[in-house]
Amino acid sequence: MSRTITKDVFKEITAYSEKTRKEMHASGGALVIIKDNEIVHEWYAGTHHFEKGAKNIDCSSQFNVYSTRVTYVGLAVAIAVYDGYLTLDDKISKYLTELDKEILGETTIRHLLTRCTGLKIQNKEVKRIFDVGTNIEGKRPDLLAKILKKATGKTVNQILTDQVFQPLGWKSTEWATEGKSTLVCDIHSPNSFPSLRIGSNDGDERNLYVSARELAFWGNLHLNKGYIGGKQIIPREVFELATTIQSPISVPSTLPKFGFFWWVKDPNVSCDYDELGTDLPEGSYQILGASGCSCLVIPKLNAVAVRMYNSLYTYENEHLDHIQDIHNFGNLAVSSLTMLSE
Repeated sequence: MSRTITKDVFKEITAYSEKTRKEMHASGGALVIIKDNEIVHEWYAGTHHFEKGAKNIDCSSQFNVYSTRVTYVGLAVAIAVYDGYLTLDDKISKYLTELDKEILGETTIRHLLTRCTGLKIQNKEVKRIFDVGTNIEGKRPDLLAKILKKATGKTVNQILTDQVFQPLGWKSTEWATEGKSTLVCDIHSPNSFPSLRIGSNDGDERNLYVSARELAFWGNLHLNKGYIGGKQIIPREVFELATTIQSPISVPSTLPKFGFFWWVKDPNVSCDYDELGTDLPEGSYQILGASGCSCLVIPKLNAVAVRMYNSLYTYENEHLDHIQDIHNFGNLAVSSLTMLSE
């Protein structure tokens, strides 16, 4: 799976990735594309930060993937559901006993995974913002990690290390607890100092660092529904749960739909903030992080496209259209892979 095929079909997506890197004020970027279980294109650019003596980005560089990490929490939950520790229809009040049970009401684990709880939860205070299952909201993987620990006695990291990372020999995926030379620094703004986000290794914080290759392998693990290297690492039903639409039918058809945190392509979605490109085939799924890191899985093309950046200067950047950018990346992935197949 390490052979790189050099083809002109990836020139446009590579040029776009470099252009976006500069527009985002990211010091570093990477691009890895897998087709039919082979790496067919890799690109690395820039450095770990903008200061003197910074290390060049290469295949060992680990980027903080920010919200892309929620799919790791999602897979751990899917494993727990398959193993019978949880069900999607469990009420979250069963586990979050410190919160007002009446306000939590009929909110379930399904609503948490598909971002439609209608709740605003901070510390031990909970408020209802909209009726459960009628709109979408931000992600709360920390709550799911807490529920998972109560149900299984294990952290997200423990479950994934035992069932994914160690069996597959992944060494460049970790919740960083201390600095090291392979970690890529965050760039907060054009004039800020670089930083690293360090935390616990439980798997519930925003300190997941992953190399571009291993994020692509993560997508490919989902694409193959757990069948890697001639072995079924995890039951395929786990991945079918995680990567197909699980949003309740009460969510309006025009709003984005989710698996276990993955955005899943649905032709009925028509809202302006859908993160999935217009050219992506139905059933494609993707996750995007605040630093610009993204993992896109396209089952109909048997392909995965991953890009990595280290800029948190995305939403404040008036020169960058966040949604249009991720649309462009997805659409270029489709056109490049289509040309590769011709």
